[in-house]
Amino acid sequence: MSFFESRKSWVTIDLSAIRKNLSLIKKRVNGASIMPVIKSDAYGHGLIEVSNVLLKEGIWGLGIYEIEEAALLREKGIDCPIFLLSGLLGDDPRRALELDLTVGVVKESEIYEINEASRAMKRISKVHLKVDTGMSRFGLTPKALLRIILEREKFKNIEIEGIYSHLSSSDDLADPENMSQIALFKDILREVKGAGVTPKYVHLANSGGIFNFRESLFNLVRPGISLYGAYSQKGDNLPEKGLLPALRFWSRVVEVKEFGPGRGLSYGHSFITRKRMRIALIPVGYDNGYPRALSNRAHVVINGKKCPIVGTICMKTMLVDVTELKKCQPGDDVLLIGRAEEGITVTELSKAASTISYELLCLIGKLNRRYFI
Repeated sequence: MSFFESRKSWVTIDLSAIRKNLSLIKKRVNGASIMPVIKSDAYGHGLIEVSNVLLKEGIWGLGIYEIEEAALLREKGIDCPIFLLSGLLGDDPRRALELDLTVGVVKESEIYEINEASRAMKRISKVHLKVDTGMSRFGLTPKALLRIILEREKFKNIEIEGIYSHLSSSDDLADPENMSQIALFKDILREVKGAGVTPKYVHLANSGGIFNFRESLFNLVRPGISLYGAYSQKGDNLPEKGLLPALRFWSRVVEVKEFGPGRGLSYGHSFITRKRMRIALIPVGYDNGYPRALSNRAHVVINGKKCPIVGTICMKTMLVDVTELKKCQPGDDVLLIGRAEEGITVTELSKAASTISYELLCLIGKLNRRYFI
């Protein structure tokens, strides 16, 4: 029995799509260096596999969230810069330095911790200072950042290589917060330079910044969701913007049943048949990361035709109306997430489920067997 014949559901990751998306991003960033964000197992697309593809395409380094992911990258022989986006998160700075990571400093105590660990290890460590310009999450206040800059002689074992921040609303072109953050960031940079420091790298733009706000482009950018082809913006009817979704989610029909009118389907009978209907059973549910919120609200593609999900999605099963299909039988492939031309994207599904594509990609990519092409 082949791999696909033995699987009830699986995910395919098209690595060439990720290369194509990176190429498109390069054309938009005015020659800026690129730090792909591969946190959370590359948004469910595979940490090592995606990293190996990106490294062949001339990137600056890789952005991650956890030291454990960095350790795995180093174990696999990846020796490019690896950047801790949100600081140490309470981890031992020695371990970060042993792995030769570039730490994003997000609170004042970290600069002291890293400096002391670097002094003990007799090395100079590179850091980037993160300033909170409006995300209200990780980051130094502008005053704290300038205090570190003015007192930099205290940190003899540290090289302040970069300064960065993060946009909170970059998927919304109409949100004035974007230009407010950009203006504040530029003001901070002017003060930093006035204090005698010109950082080698300055970065603010995430995927939304890259595609929506050229004012947010400095000499380093951090694309995340756009690399995987699932970027969208509010009010945009063409969410992919030329990007190619890399992830497809598949399953198979395991049974087809026929019911007359007035038959309740699945838990709570949230769908009642209106006529004689043929219903396909698909062995996928919320245990596979497919949201229960999509019950009676989404479609799948079987034999090239969109077919509606009917009834409540279960832990390991969904029901699909295949009445209009001329032929549907056990073993037929079912596309749950694909590309625009295939009739169903993760962006569309996430909107129907009142969530975002990031969440669906992370869940589906982690909870199902992946096959890389």
